[in-house]
Amino acid sequence: MNHSRIFPALRQSATRTRPSWRVPIRNSSTTPNARTQSSRWPRHLIYAGIFGALGVGAGKWMDDKISAPPAPGSVVDRIELQEVQRVFDIGLPIVQELRREPDYVEKDVYENFSEDHKEHRLTSGPLAGSRGLGLQKVFWNDKEKKIVSVVFLGPGLEGWPTMVHGGALGTVIDENLGRVAIRHFPARTGVTANLNLNYRAPVYSDNFYTLHTTLDQERSTDRKAYAKCEVRDMAGRLCVEATGLFVVPKKLQLAKVGDHF
Repeated sequence: MNHSRIFPALRQSATRTRPSWRVPIRNSSTTPNARTQSSRWPRHLIYAGIFGALGVGAGKWMDDKISAPPAPGSVVDRIELQEVQRVFDIGLPIVQELRREPDYVEKDVYENFSEDHKEHRLTSGPLAGSRGLGLQKVFWNDKEKKIVSVVFLGPGLEGWPTMVHGGALGTVIDENLGRVAIRHFPARTGVTANLNLNYRAPVYSDNFYTLHTTLDQERSTDRKAYAKCEVRDMAGRLCVEATGLFVVPKKLQLAKVGDHF
């Protein structure tokens, strides 16, 4: 059936009523005007500034990570250590809290050792300076037989990039456990007999951490001391758990460490 014969009027009407505004609308949507083009320039400049700043920051971060840490005693090292000390004094809330607690006494580490002796010790010699143990402070609570140590772990202690080596952490933990044990022993000396470590979360270099070390007074004697330690970041997250047993040897004569840390 030829529908053109039946609906001639409808075909003519549809032809006459075809919208005449379609062409102009299509042209205006596909051809941006000058005002739209000019408005994009500020946005492009903002994006360029943001990504440029990110690129500079990332480049500096990479440069810091691949460059060798400053040598202990150098001018750069002294500047870095001054900044570490400044952050410790005014930038760590836990330090302010401990200084307000009357039961905690703040001490430097290695007060018992001469400068010559410290140069031959692992943690105060090869691991000294901002690249290693840039800062170690001890807060001793004699009533609870507890130490809270605040340490700065530098980039020279890394195993994987940005992460502190597990062995370096074990060394710092061992010393803190030993501090609690030796202060308990009347002989003021002792050695590590057993050390257990459980790593719970990554420990990142160029950061401050706290070591909470406590003596087990019920199990400890004059020749054996049991202690536990927790390493936490500045947000309080548990990173490492450790326990240790320390003894006073019967057949080995050891020098007294002294009454300090």
